[in-house]
Amino acid sequence: MGGIGTAMRETASALAGAGHEVHVFTLALPADVRAGIPVGVTIHEVEDLAARVRTGNVLGALAAVVNAGGEGVYRLALGVLLCEAVREAHRQIPFDVVEAPEVEALGLPLLVDGGFDAPVVTHLHCCTAIAYRAHEREMGAEERLVTGLEFAAIHLADGLCAPSRSIVAATGEVIPLPSAPHVIPHPYGGGREAFEPPPLEGPLLFVGRIEKLKGVGVIARALNMALPRCAGARFRFVGPDTGSGPGGGSMREHVRSLLSPEVAGRVEFTGELGRKAVERELRACSFCVLPSQFESFSMACCEAMAAGRTAIVGRGTGTEELVGDAGIAVDPLSVEALAEAMAGLWNDRRRLEALSTSAHRRMRENFAAASIAPRRIEFYEGVRAQFRLEGREAKLQMLPSTTTAAVLPALVRLTGALVGLAPAATPGARLLRIMEEVRGRSGKATEVLLYGAGKHTARLLSERHVWEAAGHRVIGLIDDHPRFAEAGEYLDLPVRSLRATEPGASASTTVVLSTDTYQDQFWGQTKGLRERGAAVFRLY
Repeated sequence: MGGIGTAMRETASALAGAGHEVHVFTLALPADVRAGIPVGVTIHEVEDLAARVRTGNVLGALAAVVNAGGEGVYRLALGVLLCEAVREAHRQIPFDVVEAPEVEALGLPLLVDGGFDAPVVTHLHCCTAIAYRAHEREMGAEERLVTGLEFAAIHLADGLCAPSRSIVAATGEVIPLPSAPHVIPHPYGGGREAFEPPPLEGPLLFVGRIEKLKGVGVIARALNMALPRCAGARFRFVGPDTGSGPGGGSMREHVRSLLSPEVAGRVEFTGELGRKAVERELRACSFCVLPSQFESFSMACCEAMAAGRTAIVGRGTGTEELVGDAGIAVDPLSVEALAEAMAGLWNDRRRLEALSTSAHRRMRENFAAASIAPRRIEFYEGVRAQFRLEGREAKLQMLPSTTTAAVLPALVRLTGALVGLAPAATPGARLLRIMEEVRGRSGKATEVLLYGAGKHTARLLSERHVWEAAGHRVIGLIDDHPRFAEAGEYLDLPVRSLRATEPGASASTTVVLSTDTYQDQFWGQTKGLRERGAAVFRLY
């Protein structure tokens, strides 16, 4: 899913197109993603912990123990499930090489397996330590554990690769790298259509999460200066809101608050759109504005360039390497520089068309599958030639101390749960307390709607037995993602949009916000439910 999912799809497609046998191991996919699987790629969909509990393959009590270890242990559990599926497939048809992202350390179980006889490559995308540093957020115990596991996946890797020099440098700032990663750009298969110049007075376009790191606050302030100088110009933000606004609030609403009355009517927010809709937005725009403060390799920028649209990007990021001389790089923190770049490009049609033509050509010539796939195969062959199974044990002795410091507290929590000490802080235990509180007022078992159909909800639902043993039920989910627009279902539960849920809400409706990432944002969005008398609770 997301940027890593897009990069994986394009890389898998490039390798398969070059005649190689490509297998992708992933958790269960939604229908729209499954429909876009490249030809020649074999997908192995692996049940996550919640699905295994539901089908009886894992006892609910054991899932609760996993959750007692914290978010990092839960992520490690998903890696274990994925890696076991890889082992089973490897026994049938041996793989030459396995690659996994450093994010969430999904390949770590193979790297500590002294019997797994294929090299494992760790691909640098954007580890948790970089993300928290960029957002100026302090990590808690769970984030430190995830970070420790990711660092281990980097240090134990049989080979390291990355899509840009920028992400190599950023990773090296948070952890000493054991060797120099091999830099290979992601391939991108778009850009096959003939070039079409940007439409006259097409909008300026941002595509991505509406979050601080993507530079949307800087964009808002720059629009106040640029739009008055751009006759007829409009700006469109395409992407989901996040809780990266001040105090953890909605970033979209914060961006709105920064816009002057003079320009606010010329700025639109579409929310998250499906892939086809995003492609239409790109074809209809004049150029893209993507001044992210950090980016390893922007797939949104790839999509823009493939559509023949140039972009204004953040200087010093992986995206600057991507656009080269086919875009404009500015200081991502400078409102004035961004405003000048937007106004200058809007008012210089000749330059706009020249850069747009270059962007379309650069994507086809520099990042086509036919040129990237051989570079990746050459890298894999080099890793295979140097691979020695016995070297893994020696690497284990050299793990960073941060990994040990993060793992020991989680190990203690896990052990406490295994010997029968109730893990009171698991997501399921929190939900049970809320349900019991509601039962104390109503006198009957509680039926709950969970707001959110993502990874936090999946972790929570692995503990169904905790509340179902007490007679309570989760009856459905609320989520506004476009993929749930038709026949929405997630983990056997119906999914409805917030707008569809509000009319039927009443004092008997209980909603629990099942995320800690967007909790404040979701709280604000449930104002309508609360005004109708619904009981809305935070889980974290």
